[in-house]
Amino acid sequence: MKENAPKKTWFQTLRTLWVPLAIGVVTVAALAVVVGMVWKDYRTAMMDSQTRQMELVVQSTADSIRVLLEEYADRLDSIAEKAEAGKAFRPTVARSDTIRDVWLENSNGEVIYSCYGLSAVCDVPITRTEDISYWQYHSGGEHYLVMKRKAGDETVCLVVDSTVMYQQLISEIHVGRNGYIMIKNNDNLVVMHPEAVQWGIKVVEGRQRIYQGKELDMSSLSELLRAQQEEESGTLDYYSYWWTDPELPRVHKISAFRHLDVGNSFWIVSAVVDYDDFYEPVQQSFVKVVLIFGGVALVLVLFMFQMFRLQERDRRSATEISDLKTLNQTLEELHRSEESLAHGQRLQMMGTLTGGIAHEFNNFLTPITGYADLIMADADPGSEIYDNAMEISEAAQKAQEVVKQISSMSRKNVETVYDAVSVEGLLHRTRKLVETNCPKNVELKEENELSGECVLGNATQLQQVMLNISINAIHAIGAEGGKLTIRGSVVPRSELAVLFPEEKISEEWSSYVCLSVTDTGCGMDKETLQHIFEPFFTTKKTGEGTGLGLALADQIIRTHRGRIRAESTIGRGTTFYVYLPVLEQQQEREQLQWGVDSKLRILAADDNNKVLDLLDKDLSALGLSVSTCSRRGELRQLLEQQPFDVLAIDESLMSSSGVDLCMAIRGRYPGMTRIVMTNAPTREIVDARSHGVIDGYVVKPVSASTLLAQIRSSRKE
Repeated sequence: MKENAPKKTWFQTLRTLWVPLAIGVVTVAALAVVVGMVWKDYRTAMMDSQTRQMELVVQSTADSIRVLLEEYADRLDSIAEKAEAGKAFRPTVARSDTIRDVWLENSNGEVIYSCYGLSAVCDVPITRTEDISYWQYHSGGEHYLVMKRKAGDETVCLVVDSTVMYQQLISEIHVGRNGYIMIKNNDNLVVMHPEAVQWGIKVVEGRQRIYQGKELDMSSLSELLRAQQEEESGTLDYYSYWWTDPELPRVHKISAFRHLDVGNSFWIVSAVVDYDDFYEPVQQSFVKVVLIFGGVALVLVLFMFQMFRLQERDRRSATEISDLKTLNQTLEELHRSEESLAHGQRLQMMGTLTGGIAHEFNNFLTPITGYADLIMADADPGSEIYDNAMEISEAAQKAQEVVKQISSMSRKNVETVYDAVSVEGLLHRTRKLVETNCPKNVELKEENELSGECVLGNATQLQQVMLNISINAIHAIGAEGGKLTIRGSVVPRSELAVLFPEEKISEEWSSYVCLSVTDTGCGMDKETLQHIFEPFFTTKKTGEGTGLGLALADQIIRTHRGRIRAESTIGRGTTFYVYLPVLEQQQEREQLQWGVDSKLRILAADDNNKVLDLLDKDLSALGLSVSTCSRRGELRQLLEQQPFDVLAIDESLMSSSGVDLCMAIRGRYPGMTRIVMTNAPTREIVDARSHGVIDGYVVKPVSASTLLAQIRSSRKE
């Protein structure tokens, strides 16, 4: 019979659950700290927001009062000028909601004329300026603001109903539950207040007289008044009393104030609100948030507690599941590796196939180009035969450009190979490539001011730079449409020295090619323009750009001993300028054989008989001795049977390396010039030339002129 498992003691249960209990305690403590910090920040932010609203209310009120006072002052000035012009003048004024009357006073301050017969008692002067003085009068329960100005021996007085003015401009503005707005002069005399009894009294001394039977602590209020005198605007908290409440409770208040300029003096517009009106709503809303977070925290603790219990119970099952997951991940990674390997093999096969296609097309284009040149050489330039041959030659050249682009997909180490690059061809190819990516709403234009200049560099890299800049320009133009201009010109070195004063421009080149791309897109500001060539800097949205395009372009151009810069204006567009040193080339106007000795004996080796037939005809027509072969064994027999001055060999003769053959026969035929015919210059060919294994190379499709040019250059070296 199976025995029952012993029950766990309280201590054993505690040992099992101490981890979730500890985590729960730490979580609650952490939440308490976070809640305290959030409460502090939340309270500060909300209080700042409320005080900013109060400051805006005070500013708006001060602006409204200033406009009214300026309007009253203009009317008073106009009446005073008329009174000075004629002593018998009796002023009149149109009554409104606030303007009640206009008086004339004699030199003793007695009213000698009233337009509407209004009488009032003078209480106290409020403010005196250079031209106008402001006084407070009252009549019954009405208060008046009397503005006085001298007019000869008399004084013109404009009577404004300040009670109505306060009701229209200020009393309807609600600040908190029981807040209010008041106005004082620069001597703390109350100009306007919701309590009529406080009009015309000093803020501290007057209230102490009114409330003599009560013990009032005015120290905090006095500090506020001093601060309001010294500062032009601000928000301060202080302790005072609610003067509108008969019981005069002492409360914590907030005052937002601003000076209102009145002539060469000022009034103080102050909004007063109970501190609790701000603090209590903030506290109540935060308490609700805390309760919600507290409930979430409690649920989280209970959830964690339950999770640990389940973890203890299902630990073995979890281990087995983990092992199964690991096995599954291993199988998935193996599957992904197989797919990646297969993809890489497909890409390798595509590269090999692309190189083979380029090689075969070059073999097809060689006789087409060569025979077209022979036809043009024999025909009259104005004849139909000559024109037809020219069309064939131009079509073959266009096909050659396509083959070069296809060939660039299968090159190895092509980035390190530099050669003479036609800038006009680069400009033309860029326009062709951009046309395929250019939307209909973008007008593409090419401006060519070049005359056959070349630069030394890598055509693929330079094409990449120009294409990248052009595509960026299309993106900058966007859906609104615009114009994209690709331009080529030649500039002197002195222009670069001015454009790049902080950089040393090499004196080895006297002129530079300037390739520019101009768009009418959105443009960039100066701050953005300073960072566009920095790695990982981009103005595009996340996921749309890496920020490496222009940084790589700058690196490529500097590797070519050039410079790149940009100009931009917001709303008008951007122009990128690429400067590259012009490659100095010797211009020959000699016969086709370019000064090559007519007694040279040339051996051409290629596995394409059409290429051999073309070279045989072209070179023989120039009076040169030419022998051809298409097999490696035949090549060695010809070398043993007779001497040759030049060997022109295909890079991959019968699937074997032409460079290896040249290296093998170099010691036996040291005086023979070795030229390799290749589809594209690779690192192997460039290194072989620099190490003296071969004397030079020509890029297919090869013709008699290109081969003789390379022979001449190699033999001169």
